[in-house]
Amino acid sequence: MIAHYSNAQSEQSENNATTKTILEADREVFYDEKLKRLVAEPNARLQSGDVLLTADRIEYDRNQSEALALGKVILSDGIIRLLAGKIRINLQSGDFNASEVKAGIYPWALNSHEITRRNSVIQAIDSSLYILGKENNEPNVDIEKLSINQEKSSLQAKGIKIKIGDQVVGRLPSFSGKAQKNSWEYNLTAGKKNNLGWYLGTGGQWELNQDIDLNTDVKAYSKRGLLLSPGLEWNGENSQFNYLGKVESAWINDQGDNLGDDLRGSAIDKRRYYLKSHTIIRHNENWRIAAQLEKEEDSDVFRDFQRARFADYQWNDSFGEIAYDGKNWSLSNFTRWQANKFESTIEQMPSVRFDLFPTPWLDTKIYNSLAFEFSAFRQKDHWGDLIQKSNKFDLGYKLIRPIKIKNGLIYSPHLTYRRQDYALNGPNASRSFGEWGNEIRYELSGDYDWKNSTWKIDQIRHIMGFSISHRKTRRLSQSKEILIPKIDEPFADLNLGPIDLMDQIEADGLEPHEVVRVGWENEFLTKKIDNSKSLASLDFYQDIYRNRDNATNQNKEFFTNISFRPAYWVSLNGQSKFDTTQGEVIRNSFSIWITDGTINDFEMGYFKYLNFADQWRFAGSHQWREDIRLRASISYEASSGEIPFWQSAIEYKSSPMWTWIFSLGGRKGTSKENETEFSLSTRLFAF
Repeated sequence: MIAHYSNAQSEQSENNATTKTILEADREVFYDEKLKRLVAEPNARLQSGDVLLTADRIEYDRNQSEALALGKVILSDGIIRLLAGKIRINLQSGDFNASEVKAGIYPWALNSHEITRRNSVIQAIDSSLYILGKENNEPNVDIEKLSINQEKSSLQAKGIKIKIGDQVVGRLPSFSGKAQKNSWEYNLTAGKKNNLGWYLGTGGQWELNQDIDLNTDVKAYSKRGLLLSPGLEWNGENSQFNYLGKVESAWINDQGDNLGDDLRGSAIDKRRYYLKSHTIIRHNENWRIAAQLEKEEDSDVFRDFQRARFADYQWNDSFGEIAYDGKNWSLSNFTRWQANKFESTIEQMPSVRFDLFPTPWLDTKIYNSLAFEFSAFRQKDHWGDLIQKSNKFDLGYKLIRPIKIKNGLIYSPHLTYRRQDYALNGPNASRSFGEWGNEIRYELSGDYDWKNSTWKIDQIRHIMGFSISHRKTRRLSQSKEILIPKIDEPFADLNLGPIDLMDQIEADGLEPHEVVRVGWENEFLTKKIDNSKSLASLDFYQDIYRNRDNATNQNKEFFTNISFRPAYWVSLNGQSKFDTTQGEVIRNSFSIWITDGTINDFEMGYFKYLNFADQWRFAGSHQWREDIRLRASISYEASSGEIPFWQSAIEYKSSPMWTWIFSLGGRKGTSKENETEFSLSTRLFAF
C-alpha cells in the first residue's frame, strides 16, 4: 500500500499562487526527530509545482522547503531532466546540487561528476558528452568545466578534449557563446591526391547561436604542408531585417617542390591563401545590401586545394551594392573592383542606376518607364594595368500603349528614346537612338478537370500565348561615336537575347537594327491550397527577320525552353539556342533528375556551349542496405570520345555516430588534373 504526506503551503509569489507539495513512498512517510525532516522510502516520490523527484529515499525539510534525494534519483522540473546518485534541491528557487549525474538533450548524452544550479546558472564539473550513449570506440567530448546561463542563453566551456573511446585525439580552446539550439559536427578525412600527396584532415562546425555557425578545418598534406581553413556562416531574421552570408578562407605555407606558374606565366609564391565571402541584407522590404569578395593569392590556389568545387569558381567576382526599392521604382549604387590581378576585370567605380517601372502616364492608358545610369568603367588586364576607361551617362525613356482588341488579342505599340554621353581622356563622345516597336499578342486558356493523387494534381489550367514582335531602332544623332571604347559589352548571350532598346544593358556596342521575332508560349498549372503550382512549360522563339548596320552581324536566333516538373521527385529541363543564319549551335542543354526519396537517385545531363563543351554527365546513388549507400558519377566528352571525370563512392554507417566514405575517382585531359584519386573520410556528430 502506498502512503503519502500532503502539505499545502501558501507561498508569496507574483501571482500569490498556492503550491502543493506531495511526498509518497511504498511505506508510510514518517517524521525523523533527529534529522528534523520528513522521510520517505523506498521508491519515494515528491511533487511540488513543476518539480517531480523520485529516488530510493527522499528527506524533506518543510521549514526550508528543501529536499535531499538519495539513490537512483530522477529530477524533472519542466526545463531539465536528469539522473543522479544524489541531489539536494530547493523547491522554491529551483537551485540544486547533484552528483554522479546523467542527462540528455537528443541526441546528446551527458555524464557529469557534479552539476549545480544557482540563480539560473548551471555549472557542470568533469563532464563527458556522447551521442545517444557511451559505447566502445565512440567519439565523445570531455569538458573540465561547463557553465550555462539559462536567463541569458549563454554558455562557457573550459578544458575541452576530443576523444575516441578513452583515447584523447585532440584539444579545443576555451569557448563561450550562445546556448540556444547548439549543435556540433566533427569530421575526419584521409586520402591521396597526386599533386598534393597523402593527406589527413579534421574539422568541425559549432552553432554559436541560432543565427551564426563557426567552422574550421585543418588538413596536412605530405607534399605541401598544413592547410588551415576557418570560416563563418550566418542566416537570420527579425521583424525588420533578414540576412544571410558566409566567409570561408584558407592559408598554407606551400612546401611543394615545383608549384609551377600561374595563368600569366609567373612563378607561384609559397605563401598562398584565398578568402571568399558574400552576404545579403534586407531591411523592411525596401533596403537591400549585397556584397561579395573573392580574393585569391594566385590563380591556382583554389584549384589545387578545392578541386571538387573548382568548376563553380573559375571566374571570380568582387562587388558591393546598396539599393532602395520603392513602390514602382528602384535606386542602386553598385561597385565592382579587381580583387585578383591575375584576372582581367572591368571595374565599375561606381555604377549608380535609377529605374522607374511601367507606370500610367497622367490619367491615360499610356505607360511610361525611365532608366538612367552613371558608370565609371575601368578595364584592367591580368597584371592590374589600366587598358582603357570611360565615364558614361546612359538615359532611356519608353512609352507603351497596350490596346485590348477582343478575345485575348492585345496590340502594344511603343516608342523609346535612348541617349549615351561618354567622358573620355580626349574629346568626349555621344549618341542617341530612337526605337519604334510593335507587338501583337494573343492569349487563351483552358481548364481541365483532371485529378491524380500520386502526382498531387487537382485540375489543370493550360495558358497559351502567341506573339509577333517588331523592333526598329535608328540612330538620331552622334558626336565622335567612333571614339567610344567597347568596354561594357556582353561576353556571350546563351539565353534568349533582348530586342528592346531599353533592355540592352551592356550597351557600348549599340547600333541601329531591325528585328521581327515570333513566339509561342505554354504554361500548365494545377491548384494548391492557397495558390497554384507550375507543372510544365514549353516556349519557342524565332527571329524571322534581322537587319543591322553592321553587315557582319545579321544572325537570326532560334530559342526554345522546356521545363517538366509534375512532382517533387522528378524534373526535366532543357534549353536550346541556334544561329539559324550560320547553322551553328550556341547552346544545347538538358537535364533529367528522378528520385524515389529513399532508395534510388538518378541524374543525367547534356551540355554544349558554343565551342567550349560537348559533354554528357551521369550521376546516381542506391541505398543497398540500411547502412550502405552506393554513389557514382561519370562525364563523357562527345567531341573527343574521352572520359574527363569519373567517381565512385561507398558510404558505410557503422554506428549512429560513424559514417565512413570510401571514394575512388579519376580526372583526365587538363594540365593539373590527370590522375586517379583515392580518399577516405568519416562524419562524426552529423545527424
